[in-house]
Amino acid sequence: MEQQKLFGYKYKSDGVNSSIGILIVRLLVGTPISLVAGFVGNIFNGIIVPSPTAGDELAFLARVAVLGYAASAGGMIAWFNALEYKTGTFFIWFIAGIGGLTGATIAYFIGSVYIEHVDVYILNQQLTQVVIMGAAIGSNVVASIVAVLSTRAIFRDM
Repeated sequence: MEQQKLFGYKYKSDGVNSSIGILIVRLLVGTPISLVAGFVGNIFNGIIVPSPTAGDELAFLARVAVLGYAASAGGMIAWFNALEYKTGTFFIWFIAGIGGLTGATIAYFIGSVYIEHVDVYILNQQLTQVVIMGAAIGSNVVASIVAVLSTRAIFRDM
């Protein structure tokens, strides 16, 4: 019981995740911050992640994963206390990162249809903007789904 008091967030009420208004505010706050964090992740892509060559799917996925998890990390400003426990912060970041990776990948394939002269394996400037937007939207939508599901019995015993 004492350990629950030490690790719990005292300012969180039980009805926060079930409120539609709070979820909308979190989406409105989290998405622009995720866009900025995705931009910073793109800078890290240019510095740290090696540029892929044609046919190198692993390097391409690494670049998209960096964008997805960077956008997810930025969105955590809005979602950090969505779950009652501190390990829930890591859990929601990890799951939202998967959502960011998925959103970035979907945005890449949709954007590559509409953007002309796209190199399939190297993210150019316009396509990078689309991928960052997809990562930001994907990570925040998945975080909101986790927040809504946390009010259900499935996450209460974790």
